[in-house]
Amino acid sequence: MKKHLGLMMLLALSLNVWACTKPNTPQQGLNINRANVATETAIVEKIDMKKRMVTIRGPEGPVMTIHAGKEVVNLPQVRVGDKVVLEYVESLAVRMAKPGEVKDEVRELAGRAKPGDKPGYAEASETTVTATILDLDKVRMTATLKMPDGEVEVVKVQDPANLEKVKVGETIVITYTEAVALSIQEKAK
Repeated sequence: MKKHLGLMMLLALSLNVWACTKPNTPQQGLNINRANVATETAIVEKIDMKKRMVTIRGPEGPVMTIHAGKEVVNLPQVRVGDKVVLEYVESLAVRMAKPGEVKDEVRELAGRAKPGDKPGYAEASETTVTATILDLDKVRMTATLKMPDGEVEVVKVQDPANLEKVKVGETIVITYTEAVALSIQEKAK
């Protein structure tokens, strides 16, 4: 299961980044790609199968008891000493829109372990929207954007050079991807 969860997260991230780095228009001014990855591990310390409560200890020592709902069909495969691994990936890509390109899409993917395997879960969400640049403030380092639903948002620009690559009235495509995977790994023997 761990192999599949990792592949799904990697696929979600790589498709997003790959799609946003290909040349899309003759004007290649704006092309932002950022990603963050975090992994946390904990050890199973106690399991109450009747109440479906699992107590885990994190690497810094905090103990947490969580309820494993009925959707955790493989709870009987979990043993004291097993490692719980939580992986989180988020990425942001921004590029110039093609002429006439309008996007307002959300794609989601989820999966869990097969019966008999160690419990595991993964989900990924990708949101892609076009936004029209209404204002650029080089002093405050902000861009005011009009989203597809008509909402106006002011966003902080991290790299001042990006403000030079766009103009008021231009359209950009923003893709935000988020993926999380949880897997249980047997304790080392």
